[in-house]
Order: sequence, then C-alpha cells, then structure tokens
Amino acid sequence: MRFPWSLYRVMTPYLIGRAVRRVPRFPLVLMLEPTERCNLDCVGCARIEAQKTDPVADLPLDSCLRGIDECPAPVVVITGGEPLLYGRLTELIEAALARRRYVYLCTNALLLDRRLDAIPRHPRFCFTIHLDGLRDTHDRITACPGAFDRVVSGIRAAKARGFRVFTNTTVFTHSALDEVRALFAELKAMGVDGLLVAPGFAASGPKGEAALGRERSCDAFRHLFPDARSQAMLASSPVYLAFLKGERMLRCTPWGSPNLTPRGWKRPCYVMDDAYCERFADLMDGTDWDAYGPGRDPRCEHCMIHSGFEPTIALGRDATWRDHLAMLRWNLTG
Repeated sequence: MRFPWSLYRVMTPYLIGRAVRRVPRFPLVLMLEPTERCNLDCVGCARIEAQKTDPVADLPLDSCLRGIDECPAPVVVITGGEPLLYGRLTELIEAALARRRYVYLCTNALLLDRRLDAIPRHPRFCFTIHLDGLRDTHDRITACPGAFDRVVSGIRAAKARGFRVFTNTTVFTHSALDEVRALFAELKAMGVDGLLVAPGFAASGPKGEAALGRERSCDAFRHLFPDARSQAMLASSPVYLAFLKGERMLRCTPWGSPNLTPRGWKRPCYVMDDAYCERFADLMDGTDWDAYGPGRDPRCEHCMIHSGFEPTIALGRDATWRDHLAMLRWNLTG
C-alpha cells in the first residue's frame, strides 16, 4: 500500500462518518506551526523576514494541544518555521500520537542529529524533510553551506533507526529539472519512503520572484514526470500530478488543511493571512470560503500547492469515476 495501514484505518472511518452525516466542510490535515522561528533563510520563503520585522513568541504546548482537540483532522503536520527549534516538540508529538493522530514532522533537518534521540518512533509518525536540489543547489537555495550533507546525514540516520521518511522538494524558476530527477534517483537509493514535490507559490515581495507561475509550472511538471515510471516514487497523488501538468483543473479546498500558528488560526489558508482567528470554529464558520481560489481571488491564480488541492482530491470534489479508479490503484500500490 502507498501509506501505512494505520493511516487508512484512521482516515477511512473519518471520511465515511462525515459523508453519512452530510458535513459540508471539515479538515483532513491540521497544519500546526508551534514556532515561526527558523534557522534558514531560503529562496521563496518569506517567513524569516516576517519573524525579523514582527516577531512572535512560540505557541505554548497547551495551546497546540487545544488546537489539536478543536480540529478533528486525522493528520497533524507539525511545521513552521523550523519545528526542531520548538523546546517541547517531543511532548507535542507524543500528545498528538496519544490522540490517535497521524503525525508528519516537516523539518529542514539541520538539527536532526541533535534531536533524533528525542523523537518517538511510532507507526503513525513520519518525517518530511525539505530538500530542493543536489549539494550546490540546495546549499544555495538555503543560503547555508553544508546544508545538503547535513540533510542527507539526517535522512540516513532516521532510516537506520526505522523511521518513515518522506522528502519535500519545491521547484523554482531557477531549478534545473534534470537535477531534480537526479535528486529523486539519489533519494530512492537512500531508501526514502516517498517524494513530495510542488511548484513554489508566488508570494508577494522579492521572495516571490523565484516562484513559478501556472504556465511555467505545468511545463516543468510535464518535463519532470512524462510517464508512469517517472511518477512511481511520488507521495503526491496522480490526480494532483495531472493538475500540476495542466491536464485538468481542480478547485482549491482551503478548509481541508487549516493552519494554526503562534498568531492564531490563519484565515483563509496556509499561504495567505488576511486575518487570524482565536478558535477553530471561528475559522470554519466565519470565513467566506467562496471568495477564495483561482478565478475568485487574483492572489490564488498561480497557487498549486499541496495544502489547497490534495484535499480536493481526497474529498472527491468534482471527481470522475476515472479519478476514483486512479486513486484506488495508486493507494494499493507503491
């Protein structure tokens, strides 16, 4: 199967229960940012600049746990910022697992050698490690000489200890596509369990200059993944990949991946912060969801990131029978 049985065991009854009760909107993945602090200043990411100009304290552990309890999503993605900088990370992971959530820890892995002993190994836990190119490229994108070697060392150490490890790669305007393919081959040889890939989002300001627009994104992904063999290692779904290649359109489902940050629940989505809500219910019930998405808000026109469009597929919005068949086949293989 594409993912561990434990994830299907948690997700399937959750989806069926909401469908039976005809719940119109519900989350699939909680994007939890316990800290906005980061130890990198990457191309295409404006987080470090925001933290410099408008710093905010880390989210207390009890607030993180209240957010998990408020948001019923079966999957918790702990992100940031750099979550390995969060002082009570081990307690947070253990508490999320105790609540029977499936936990992904998104990290740049620079501190993984120091924190690995403190991370609980569990069937419902997985690392997602940021890696945007081979040595010279990744070091340049992160503005950190030696970053690539430290990431690779962290991946090998995590795999040696039996952790499940995904990687996440962002494709930018300057990305060499043949190098991205070479990176994926190297990661496969290391025993990485799955590869996530997406185009950079066109954030505002100088950081947005590295992001691909929709047309260039489609060209890049058609080049990267021309056939089924080239897609075999991907943890991104085949319908999402068809969307990235421009073969079909998808609506955005921003409520599928709500984002809790040290500033509150971000409205409307992971990449736009029009407002912050104190409670999850305020976000879900008080947001004009119909105002967002391609064709509705100009800021959304070039966005093709995971958090908005993979939930669309998982929820079967606008799905055809071919989509359902492709997803079934994909989930049963890999």
